[in-house]
Amino acid sequence: MGNPILSRIRIYPVKSLDPIELNEAVIGIHSLRYDREFAMLSEDGGYINGKRTGKVNQLKAEFNLPDQLIRLSLRTGGEEREFHLIKEKDLIEKYLSVFFDTKVYFLQNTNGELMDIPRASSVTIVSEASLVSLSEDIVEHSLDDLRLRFRANLEISGIKAFDEELLFGDPGMGMRFRIGDVEMIGISPRARCNVPPRNPLTGETDKSFVRNVIKSRTGTLPEGSRIPKYGNLYHLTVNTYLPESEKDKIIRVGDTVELIEPVKLN
Repeated sequence: MGNPILSRIRIYPVKSLDPIELNEAVIGIHSLRYDREFAMLSEDGGYINGKRTGKVNQLKAEFNLPDQLIRLSLRTGGEEREFHLIKEKDLIEKYLSVFFDTKVYFLQNTNGELMDIPRASSVTIVSEASLVSLSEDIVEHSLDDLRLRFRANLEISGIKAFDEELLFGDPGMGMRFRIGDVEMIGISPRARCNVPPRNPLTGETDKSFVRNVIKSRTGTLPEGSRIPKYGNLYHLTVNTYLPESEKDKIIRVGDTVELIEPVKLN
């Protein structure tokens, strides 16, 4: 697997909105602390996210987590509004309801239950080389553009493109590994949806994106890749489980990544 090093950490305090880049992160309950701690819900109980509407990409969010503040504005400019994430929940809901033109509820959960795949996918992992490979094949999409589209938590450098896929096995088999002092279990590749094709700043859909990703993956699939066993090549990043035993530990940029042993998944 080369000499893998954790090179980036990103969390998304509000599900589907902008990330924060960190030098270190504390492990919470089956998640990185503060990652997807908040979410926007519609009256029908569904998440307001990139799968549902491209308007989420048009909303700019900046965070001051120590003071529990969020600053919201349109990416096209205009007034910025700052809110306390907890004390001003009602004001946040009013702002979002006007923006999305529908009733919005602002939900908080600190147990990692607002993930797309709660518990089973505590974090997602990708290698820098994989993103570089895709950006070289799909030249209209820069490295940073792809980072925003695929929204991984952890990025690894020092390995070949798609070698992060050594962090899982055939369907039903995972891989125990360690980043710094934190043990994790790679579960499976992440099947992608209609979010990556959306422009992360406008929400417009690139209708050729999925086809181009599959074409790139077809031409760069490592020998012995397990990806075809998962149904199709429109997969990227690794679904990773964080056991309860790792809570309160810290991972840091620069930590080494070490494989431990394959494990059978329940």
